[in-house]
Amino acid sequence: MWATLILGYFVNWMSAVLALAGAVYYIVLYTMMLKRNTALNIVIGGGAGAVPVLVGWAAVTGTVTLDAWLLFAIIFFWTPPHSWALALLVNTDYARAGVPMMPVARGEETTRWQMLWYTVVLIVISVLPLWTAALGGVYLAAAAGLGGGLLFWCIRLIKVKDGATAKRTYKFSTAYLAFLFLAMIIDRLVL
Repeated sequence: MWATLILGYFVNWMSAVLALAGAVYYIVLYTMMLKRNTALNIVIGGGAGAVPVLVGWAAVTGTVTLDAWLLFAIIFFWTPPHSWALALLVNTDYARAGVPMMPVARGEETTRWQMLWYTVVLIVISVLPLWTAALGGVYLAAAAGLGGGLLFWCIRLIKVKDGATAKRTYKFSTAYLAFLFLAMIIDRLVL
């Protein structure tokens, strides 16, 4: 509660309320209620993981615009392919712990296909900031290259069902988000 008050007083109340809502979402809704009760836990957790971009946007601008929601959506749709690639690697650990991750609850094949579909939606969403945030060629090249790379690894994971491919997919997905956001920064600096 102190963090909320400090953030509200020293930054702004919109960012404070969003941060508090994100914490409650993560702790209560995701961790306590749904993580161990649904195979869609990662999808739901993706929302909690994406709230910080809304907090940051509100802290800087005092508003939450369409651009902020697009950043939220990018993280939201990135989370399942990223997390499920890791879940494929440690599937037996989740099964022993009783956590119904997608590979445990629905099987590895279904998980691989779900990763592909979330990646396709992610690619579409990742190009939308070209228009809303007036990003240019640097971002377009990065979004196309990174999206194509993630799509490649998801398709490869459907064809090659081994731990090494899941690990490469996971590593690429980790780099994907960092480099996509870095491209946004670079693009804005060179405009």
